[in-house]
Amino acid sequence: MRWKISQCRTKLSLRIFLLSLALIAGCVKSPRIYDVQRHTVDNAVSLPQNWTPATRDHMNQLSFGSRLIPYEWFYALEQADSDTRFFSHQNIQELGFIPSNVSEQNADGLPIGFVADEWRGEKWLGLTCTACHTGQLHFRGQTLLIEGAPGMFDFQAFEKGLFRALQTLLTDNNKYQRFTRQLQPENPGELIAALNERVRFMNARLKANRTTVPYGYGRLDAFGQIFNAVSAAALELPDNTHTANAPVSVPVLWDASHLDVVQWNASAVNKEPGPLGQNVTTALAVYGTLELDKKTLLGYSNSVNIRNLGTIQRHYYDLMSPQWPQDILGTINTGLVQTGAALYQSHCASCHVVIDSRNPKRQLRATVVPQNIIGTDPVMTQNFAAAKARTGKLEGRKIVAGLKGNKLPTVAPTLDIVTHLVSSVMANRPLASINAIMTERQPQYEYEVDRKALNYKARPLNGLWASAPFLHNGSVPTIYDLLLPAAERPKVFLVGDVDFDPQRLGLSQSGGTYRSTYDTSLYGNSNQGHEIATHLSEKDRLALLEYLKTL
Repeated sequence: MRWKISQCRTKLSLRIFLLSLALIAGCVKSPRIYDVQRHTVDNAVSLPQNWTPATRDHMNQLSFGSRLIPYEWFYALEQADSDTRFFSHQNIQELGFIPSNVSEQNADGLPIGFVADEWRGEKWLGLTCTACHTGQLHFRGQTLLIEGAPGMFDFQAFEKGLFRALQTLLTDNNKYQRFTRQLQPENPGELIAALNERVRFMNARLKANRTTVPYGYGRLDAFGQIFNAVSAAALELPDNTHTANAPVSVPVLWDASHLDVVQWNASAVNKEPGPLGQNVTTALAVYGTLELDKKTLLGYSNSVNIRNLGTIQRHYYDLMSPQWPQDILGTINTGLVQTGAALYQSHCASCHVVIDSRNPKRQLRATVVPQNIIGTDPVMTQNFAAAKARTGKLEGRKIVAGLKGNKLPTVAPTLDIVTHLVSSVMANRPLASINAIMTERQPQYEYEVDRKALNYKARPLNGLWASAPFLHNGSVPTIYDLLLPAAERPKVFLVGDVDFDPQRLGLSQSGGTYRSTYDTSLYGNSNQGHEIATHLSEKDRLALLEYLKTL
């Protein structure tokens, strides 16, 4: 009898879960705004964005199941060309991530967004959302730390540097001896095997994602790398690899959970369980483990921490956009704001609606614009729409695991393969998935995605000033430049250091240490299109910029 009751409960839970999965195809308290300071290396100021200090600390340490290297290697790993630690503050800064000091909440001094996680009794170092979605701005000796803003990291340099650091341990005996003195392994043979495995893993990632045009700082072809991680690496089909050559700027997250549709190309519905599915995809691509040879009754064995993904999504729902700090970046010229507001309504508001960014229950609609209308670089949206791959061992399995519906053919849209694997990960832990869906579940407007459409998404522009560079591919350094005709925008500029220009609203081009060159003539780097309000006089252009500071 007890067995029958338990069985009934399990069936009920599974029915609820599978009903939620079907959506893939198709009481909040008033906020209290906190003005706090985070103790990082630069003692940066955190702007009030409706996160408590405890929330910030929690988010920086909340793993979603990322397995980069064994955790104990964090202390001992050296850079390939020196005996300086790979995870030294200087190297982390040079790579564009944000170092953090040792504290009660961060006993090991992990950089922001680098986290510890345990899987099968082993402790690993991985990444979490804040590694990529925490921004910085420098102005007159002060550093602003902005939650949910784009990170300015060089992801390709990070992975190449880590690969070389690991590889050198196998060829440089002096380095290896220093490494083992730190670790004092009980079984040196197991350490060598683990090193070889990580070197193979990183080498395979680098080969799969190599490009002729480097990403540089602040960009990543997330879809390209996700598709390669799933269709090539997980399926063990190297021929499925496609060049991840459409890097985009990291999107802001402070309104993402409130929108009806997300992703730069408006390709993902934001109603549950869509957000959980998108976050599972990210976890798999950011060093998650998926074992297709270990199929369980309800899915595949994997390292994804689904419960934590629900908490992460809920915290980002609570996050609000930063407001212009006049005491740091300068007083807003109220005399220009009224003129700028009128210009915004005339030229911008039809796509970028003005919202009440402090409303915790805000429900937002994005404006979806065809690429041939807006005229911005088409590579990202073309790559997504055209992506197909062989399904290999998955051929004949349901696209959405556990539900009636179409099966995967020999060759399928890569997104269908992703959908199958993500739904299988969620089905593998049905109770955790239901818990995560209920934790992060919030009301959004309905939206129907057209996967074949070549579109880009326009969002509300609150906090825009904190999200340089601009356009989906980061091809314009300031908002001032974006308001110029495309022919007059900078053709080559520098990215990396986050020195802020409060007059032009974007990246300053003076000074700096860690920088890469952005060349708009290269494939995927076009700064054309979005020629909106480009005829304005200099006075009106400045008035519009002043108004944007108030959003």
